[in-house]
Amino acid sequence: MPPIRRVVIAGAGQGGVHTAASLRRLGYDGDLTLVSAEPSLPYQRPPLSKTFLRDPDPAHIDFHDAAHYSTLDTRLVLGDPVTTVDRPNQTLSLRSGETVRYDHLVLATGSRPRRITDLAHLRNVFHLHDRDSSAALGEQLREGRSMLLAGGGFIGLEIASAAADLGCAVTVVEQLPSILAHAVPTQVSDFLLDRHRARGVRFRLGRSVVAFTTDGDRLASVTTDDGSEIAADVVVVGIGSVPCTELAAHAGLKVDDGVVADTRLHTSDPHISAIGDCVRFPLAGRPVRLTSVQHAMDSALHVAKQITGRDAPYRPVPWFWTDQAGVKVQMAGAPRAEHDRTEFVAGPSDAAFAVRSFLGDRFVGGVTVGMPREHLAMRRELAAS
Repeated sequence: MPPIRRVVIAGAGQGGVHTAASLRRLGYDGDLTLVSAEPSLPYQRPPLSKTFLRDPDPAHIDFHDAAHYSTLDTRLVLGDPVTTVDRPNQTLSLRSGETVRYDHLVLATGSRPRRITDLAHLRNVFHLHDRDSSAALGEQLREGRSMLLAGGGFIGLEIASAAADLGCAVTVVEQLPSILAHAVPTQVSDFLLDRHRARGVRFRLGRSVVAFTTDGDRLASVTTDDGSEIAADVVVVGIGSVPCTELAAHAGLKVDDGVVADTRLHTSDPHISAIGDCVRFPLAGRPVRLTSVQHAMDSALHVAKQITGRDAPYRPVPWFWTDQAGVKVQMAGAPRAEHDRTEFVAGPSDAAFAVRSFLGDRFVGGVTVGMPREHLAMRRELAAS
């Protein structure tokens, strides 16, 4: 295989930035281009649903200042996304019309929130994804307004927690009978539900939004399937995310709920890898798509190793965390790992415990609440298995 002298990274989120840094740290000395669709410096997304809502200071989220990328000898392209990939000629086009050559392309295009398209144009409806939407949402929440959250997932509940801290009256409409039902054990779900309720958050569980009323360019209220009408100043839609695969699909790469990759994170084109939220790859015998900061960083480092000649399969120990309702919840192991029994581990207080999952005698994953040492022990156990 000819040497890789030109690497282009499409996407400047957690995975893209970490790929560039990892390549330089591993000794890669070729041309390196990092392309961002957004005009601002690359930034972290986890604080957008937490601290950034309370205080929209760029210092809370920017990875580095502009000089850092010069130090890395990395060309940083801002606000000029990749629009097409010409695989036979190993070139790509930017929206500005510029053509960039590559020997290896890293797709770090991430994911975007699922939208309720009928509501997307309304100015008090938010599908939180970028710094602009977080800043605009935070400005309204800091006025102590009422907020309606459609969906009871991680990001939405983090926003609900921040809104309650800011004095907002928060109502959550979730079509399932519990929150985070597909992600955590019942003990954790029930605990978090009680914590949110104790902080004043109201829940309408087992209910779906079936209609809405507008007032000009604002959403005035929604109607649920039991006929209840709920009014709110601000509405947040938190019904999951979808991978950004349009660029890959247009280039003719294999796509199936993510950019399909092998155990090396190579796509159907050996000159293109995929990382982070957008990639679907084999793990423990089944294809998975992981949406966490740690996976973005782990997969970025893995691809950087591949590019610099360190060949090995990608076998991460998935882990994830969420801060909400005044507690930290940490998960270790593949999401929804098959198991046939669980064990409850009591912690030093009523607000600290763990739930371990097993398949036979094999530990396959667990969730901790306020027990970071137990979480680390779980990760070590999974890594050794």
